[in-house]
Amino acid sequence: MKRIDYETTFQQGQQLKLLLLEDSANDANLCLMTLQAAGYQVHADIVSTSEGFSDHLDRYDYHIIVADHQLPTWTGLKALELVKERGKEIPFILVTGHVSEETALEVITKGADDYVFKDRLSRLPLAVRRVLREQRLIIERRHAALEKEKLIAQLRDAAEEVRRLNGLLPLCMGCKRILDANGQWHRMEIYIQKHSRGQASACMCPECSAQLQAAHVKPRKSPIPLRVPPPGP
Repeated sequence: MKRIDYETTFQQGQQLKLLLLEDSANDANLCLMTLQAAGYQVHADIVSTSEGFSDHLDRYDYHIIVADHQLPTWTGLKALELVKERGKEIPFILVTGHVSEETALEVITKGADDYVFKDRLSRLPLAVRRVLREQRLIIERRHAALEKEKLIAQLRDAAEEVRRLNGLLPLCMGCKRILDANGQWHRMEIYIQKHSRGQASACMCPECSAQLQAAHVKPRKSPIPLRVPPPGP
């Protein structure tokens, strides 16, 4: 699922990609003007039907969704259900004319991040800022959890190699390579550098040095003996 950046600290003129579900042009304009007056540079797609909402949800990425609670043929809660069905983790704010305690509980229970009354629309920018920050924190915690899992896996692999280093290591008697826990063969010096604090230094033992030197020394040719002719009669 593709994401776009979320705010951490609000800045004047900050970009805000908004999907607005609203059938009243006056109410839609009021929402946009309220957000713009609070300092957001709003880029909004306004839809009023389930088909239009579904199409924009599938085709574009948004920072936030603001939806009217009650439309002529649809509801904001149905829109919220559609967002969840699509697997979209876009912050969702419901705008309503009035709401009972039971309805408010239903809105939050179904996954809305906040709700705002139409007669208190000045609260909308604060609600947008808060839910975007919360979304950012959720993403950061999720990334931290993934990094933690990777680190734990690396530590497990390292611990397994430590146990192997303290035990018997499969060593090829031909090429002298070592078999690791994952079934991969490594040159001995590379394996040592990877799994210990030691560093391999190229050197040669006296026996190997003598053998190498002997292999490169050409044997001396024996002198050809002089043949003295036998004395004459």
